[in-house]
Amino acid sequence: MAETKSVREENRAPWLRSIGEQLGEALEWLSEAQRREEENRLLYRVLAAVLERQAEVERDALRRLEESGAMDEIRRSARRIAFSRRSLLEEMGGLPEPLLDEEWLREKLLEIAQAAVGAGWSPEARAAPLLSPVEKALLSVRELVEDVLRGRLDLLDAWAGAVSTSRDNVAAIAYWLLQPLLSAVRLAAGQALGWVHEYWQQGRCPVCGAPASVGYMKGEGRRQVMHCTLCHMEWVFPRATCPSCGTDKPGDVVFYQADPERPWLRLYRCRRCGHTWRIVDEEHEALPRSGEKLPPRILYDLYTAHLAHLAERLSGRAEEK
Repeated sequence: MAETKSVREENRAPWLRSIGEQLGEALEWLSEAQRREEENRLLYRVLAAVLERQAEVERDALRRLEESGAMDEIRRSARRIAFSRRSLLEEMGGLPEPLLDEEWLREKLLEIAQAAVGAGWSPEARAAPLLSPVEKALLSVRELVEDVLRGRLDLLDAWAGAVSTSRDNVAAIAYWLLQPLLSAVRLAAGQALGWVHEYWQQGRCPVCGAPASVGYMKGEGRRQVMHCTLCHMEWVFPRATCPSCGTDKPGDVVFYQADPERPWLRLYRCRRCGHTWRIVDEEHEALPRSGEKLPPRILYDLYTAHLAHLAERLSGRAEEK
């Protein structure tokens, strides 16, 4: 279904681009990555299939919000967060009701998971097929979504235990479903989020409250912008400040250029609390010479994932001390 004119116009802001608007570029980048990195070919193929399905879920979620009349309330709530300093989801008390219909959520979760399996994803599930509890309605998808948003993992553990697989396998499916739902809320809020994009300056997402872990540098002064890996909201954040503990004391925040072949990738670490985050310097002088094309920002988490290994080593050293 085509997006309404108002939503299309508001998506002109880079921080309000939909998954669907970035899909073509993302699929092209993932296709090239499959040819370049044979060892990760399956991962990129699965993510491509998931993204295609997520774009459809995002469109369907927006349609449900529009048809239910929820758009105005979402925008009113978005305007209030400038004063409440709470995330949009906190201000609304959770996801809008039109996105919490049990049967619709079950259908969308199965569509995404089956797309991943069809692309070759085959997580181990020894006691029963991975999707069995969802297909048989033994698991409430609504409760699963609400628990994950609250930071509870009870239902993830119950699902993993029922089929004898790891929590990571079922968590991947849950987050694949959450991403387009939260992205639709971000798009529904539209330009009402304009203020927080520039002035939020907290270490958690102003839409969904997820902690900042990925971002980029661009523009005058090479300002730092955080990119939420869940809802894809973006907001300006001070470069010398830790998103987790908030320290801005000189020397507390340090960065490493951990990938010699990609000096435009930075790993930041807070010496005070140990939090790490990854930044893509989109205007680094070496980038044009390299001939490498950056992926769309919805793939920055994937693009910088290898830096997480360095972050683990740094955390290990800190613990040893």
